[in-house]
Amino acid sequence: MIINFFDANCQSQTNQPKFGICDDSPSENPAYINIDDYSKWIAIVENNQEIDVIFTAIDNCIKILRSDGTMDNRCDGMLTYNNNLIFVELKTRKYRNSVWIKEGVDQLKSTISVFISNHDLAIYKSIIAYIANSKKPHFQSSQITRMQTFKKETGFRLIIQNTIKLS
Repeated sequence: MIINFFDANCQSQTNQPKFGICDDSPSENPAYINIDDYSKWIAIVENNQEIDVIFTAIDNCIKILRSDGTMDNRCDGMLTYNNNLIFVELKTRKYRNSVWIKEGVDQLKSTISVFISNHDLAIYKSIIAYIANSKKPHFQSSQITRMQTFKKETGFRLIIQNTIKLS
């Protein structure tokens, strides 16, 4: 079964110079972009060139099923613009021992794997994955080994911070 990661029903668009990506979990609603209520922003997107950006909600919007019919792990969404692709996993809790990073990496890997099976990465000039945690916007410990492993396994550069700078 083909999975369409570009379902218009899951998409919203903006060219605002700064906006947030929000997720009102544990609700069953998908993640969304927001330009007004900074208190809800989990990831902050800096779009200084005011590029038209499409946000596609994946979790709670795009169905990705395992072979047994149960729902697979999915990241919260993706940003696409000018042949750039950014997958985003949102976290809002403080975890001990970097559990939130491992969890985010697993969700991103799972989603990226399914995306690669259904869409051509060759059209993108930049492919990045972000884990954004509003409670830990600037993660202090080094994650170089994890980031290198992620790149080797997925082809995507992994960034762990809650500010996404579009270029």
